[in-house]
Amino acid sequence: MNTIFSTQVPSIPNFTEPGNTYELGMKFRSARTGNITKIRFWKAPSETGTHIGKLWTATGTLLASVTFTNETDFGWQEQTLDPPVLIQDNTTYVVSVNINSHYVATYDELATPIVNGDLSSIADDNNGVFNGTPGAFPSNSYRNTNYYRDVDFVYVPQPTITKISGDNQSGLAGSTLPNPLIVEVRDAAGNIKPNAPVTFTVISGGGSVSPASGVTDTSGRFSTTLTLGANSGTVRPVPNIVTATATGIGSVDFSADANPLGNTKVVLTNQVPSIGNNTDGTSYELGMKFQTTARGQITLLRFWKAPSETGTHIGKLWTATGTLLASVIFTNETASGWQEQLLDTPVNIQANTTYVVSVNVNSHYVATYSELAASIINGNVRSVADGNNGVYNVTAHSFPQNSYNNSNYYRDIGFVVGSNLLKVSGDNQTGTTGNALPNPLVVKVVNAQNTPQAGVTVNFSVTMGGGSISPTSAVTNASGEASTTLTLGAVPAGLGGVVVTAIAPGIGSETFLAAAAPSTPNAIYSENLNAGTNSWKMTNRASGEIAGYASTTSVNKGQSLDIKVSLAQEGPFTIDIYRLGYYGGAGGRQMAGPISLNGSPQPACTLDPNTRLIECNWTTSYVLQVGNNWVSGLYVAKLTDQSTGKQAHVWFVVRDDSREADIIFQSAVSTVLAYSAMGGYSLYGFNSKDGQRAYKVSYDRPYSQASYEDSYEADTPLRWEYNMVRWLESQAYDITYTDNMQVHSNGERLLNHKVYLSVGHDEYWSKEMFDHVKAARDAGINLGFFSANTCYWRVRFENSTPAAGQIRPNRVMACYKQDWALDSVAQQQGISAATNKFRSFQNQQPENALLGVMYGSDTPNLYGGSNFVVTNSNDPYYANTGLQNGQQLSLLVGYEWDFVVNNGSTPPGLVILSESPVSPAALLPNFDEPPGEPGLPANQDNTKSHSARYTAASGAKVFASGTIQWAWGLDSEDVTPARADSRVKQMTVNILADMAARPQRPDANIIVP
Repeated sequence: MNTIFSTQVPSIPNFTEPGNTYELGMKFRSARTGNITKIRFWKAPSETGTHIGKLWTATGTLLASVTFTNETDFGWQEQTLDPPVLIQDNTTYVVSVNINSHYVATYDELATPIVNGDLSSIADDNNGVFNGTPGAFPSNSYRNTNYYRDVDFVYVPQPTITKISGDNQSGLAGSTLPNPLIVEVRDAAGNIKPNAPVTFTVISGGGSVSPASGVTDTSGRFSTTLTLGANSGTVRPVPNIVTATATGIGSVDFSADANPLGNTKVVLTNQVPSIGNNTDGTSYELGMKFQTTARGQITLLRFWKAPSETGTHIGKLWTATGTLLASVIFTNETASGWQEQLLDTPVNIQANTTYVVSVNVNSHYVATYSELAASIINGNVRSVADGNNGVYNVTAHSFPQNSYNNSNYYRDIGFVVGSNLLKVSGDNQTGTTGNALPNPLVVKVVNAQNTPQAGVTVNFSVTMGGGSISPTSAVTNASGEASTTLTLGAVPAGLGGVVVTAIAPGIGSETFLAAAAPSTPNAIYSENLNAGTNSWKMTNRASGEIAGYASTTSVNKGQSLDIKVSLAQEGPFTIDIYRLGYYGGAGGRQMAGPISLNGSPQPACTLDPNTRLIECNWTTSYVLQVGNNWVSGLYVAKLTDQSTGKQAHVWFVVRDDSREADIIFQSAVSTVLAYSAMGGYSLYGFNSKDGQRAYKVSYDRPYSQASYEDSYEADTPLRWEYNMVRWLESQAYDITYTDNMQVHSNGERLLNHKVYLSVGHDEYWSKEMFDHVKAARDAGINLGFFSANTCYWRVRFENSTPAAGQIRPNRVMACYKQDWALDSVAQQQGISAATNKFRSFQNQQPENALLGVMYGSDTPNLYGGSNFVVTNSNDPYYANTGLQNGQQLSLLVGYEWDFVVNNGSTPPGLVILSESPVSPAALLPNFDEPPGEPGLPANQDNTKSHSARYTAASGAKVFASGTIQWAWGLDSEDVTPARADSRVKQMTVNILADMAARPQRPDANIIVP
């Protein structure tokens, strides 16, 4: 018996991810041909149910399947394959067995090969494979984990065909190789086998063989001669592959390179440096500007190495303005003199266009002063004489653009006039899974004179994602074109999830991107196929010229919304309505407008001197009828004063109360209201008149954040919610939208969804909101708090007063904070009605009882923050990120953050996912608390921010990011410095998948659990 594993023992003996089942496997190979006779797996003690072992090819073709019988309770299980499966030597296969609940594992154990006799595991940094669907081919990998899947192998002698000589030759395109291709055939006992039929077939490269078939001689040998393909227009060697097949025995491949007929031109030929070994004691990037008189390709980079120069050298090719076109590391350098390195892929360049070639130096370099003052010409290549050639940068590997005395630093290129492969049509298509794209993928080959080139072989292959192409190889027609058709694979993916590469050997390559659409697209997927625009953004913010507000914070689709607008001066204005989303990166879609209207100054708003409540009683300027086909989302009414060009926003949510989407996204409008100082007062002293904050604020007035150029934007839907929306919709999650006011008054609607999301800055909650979200959790609804400072202040919603024109419910928000005793309602109902912190002595409802964490502090820099420091990296929420304990995600924590508090309210089973050092503000977190009534126990450490998760008794999953800025790790549109990170995206996909919400259009590099 030959197995891979002998003494290895799992370090994780009984792991489970409740509710998740998998197909777990391992890639392996054998050094010799033989039979797989058994499949083995290590059973975890708590694992039960049926197990089916499978053997696959490396690309997912199922070779065998067997059901395990007579299993023991745990440990190694074996099942015999009947019949056994013959495998080839040095060929990758996959063995896998499903799990129903529990499995064993050892992280990183397959990062290096485990070898036992003929068998070995594969060390390709992608072993230890899994699939979230049991029975399906496992191709995902996490940390090269050993899941203890194994085989039993028996060597079986086989007749053989082997190469004797003639492999790896080269010659000019169209020439006949000097040495024949010779094979030898032997039987299973190793004896020479005469009269064995052998066939030689040219697989690629366009060459021909003679003879093409025959039988082996008395020595068991047969030979042929290869004439290499002509392949006109190539600039790189073209591989010619010939397969020799012995009938019923096997085959071997011969490879030969057909070298291009064209001559490689360099700029510098007989020039010799006058300064042979100079040093300034520092490193540089040194380069030269050059042009060509014909279109062609750069195939190699060159530089003259000084005798004392050492270290690594990287050659770079740039446009004249500093765009990097190619980079290559020099290998096998000599001690001094010219060094050359072929580019992995030749770079197409245009005639009479300036480019820059450069190579770094670490200490010493060569030079000749003034040698580039005049152009150096060699055929169709030349240096540029612009008085500023011989370029350098004092930072190595950076674009060189300074010049000193037109010095020649002996940086050069190899140029070949050759053909180009161009992409014609078929890129960036989307189709349905299992079906062919509507348009073919078309490429074109043209020669140096831009004339179409017929008869060139183009090979097509799917290089990423699922799918198939037909044909896999095509020859260009009289128009120089070749094409193929792509049938999309079984896994839906975002654009770029499926990549097709077209290669014209020796000429070049092009890639095509495609996306597989789901068979039943959700509303968000379909909506974001519409054309987008960024015209919704304010580019000329108002300072009192125009402002407006809506009659309600949200409206169900098919209903109407009153928009009330006031102008500083009577005149025309327009309203444009936009929905926010992804829309190919534009961020919005225009739904209506421009709607042209005339406006004038509206009446002054009314101030209640006791509470500093400001209410406006403006007439309706326009009644917006929301279409029945409008998709739920965050919406913007953009107001533009036509006389001044000044702009303001009115924000509102369009709901779809009848749709049971996976995710319900709550917009935190109550926090926007709290910070709005329109009319002079907000719930904060810092932006209120004379530092006197209001106790009550009204929705019957514009948001200052949407209306004034100098507004303090600690919260708007555009700062954090927008970035989260962009990312969620780019991935086509199934989402519907609501706001705080609906959660306050219609909290039972949360029960129609799998996940409730709070995003960004969600500070102001009513007791009803708290109770409704808690009830949703206790009913099994998952909660995602991608926010911080959440559920901090308890508020009360009241009717508007006659000063707003009519009395309507929930238009006024009261929050007395530390002055709660001045509140007449609290005076009448007692301290339990106090509108101060949820964690306060009066409310005794700390937010960490719901979130797991609670507000700690902040930083004054809204776009600053601290690094997110990983803990518990083995947690499933970190799967497929590659993150390890102690690693950091840049500037993800801020501007406000939460932390774990030992106050007796932490939910049981809390898992801390990060512990990030922060610098708390001096006044927080006990600011705004009456003397003697601290909201936190003594000696809490708020110098560290935490993200955390827990599972409620109902089974609901609860995640709290502990930072307002999590959304910026997903999308950094309009965020400086940017901090979007693929690892944050993968984590978020993991989190939402654990909550039963999965994207329909994930990014190509995302693994959906």
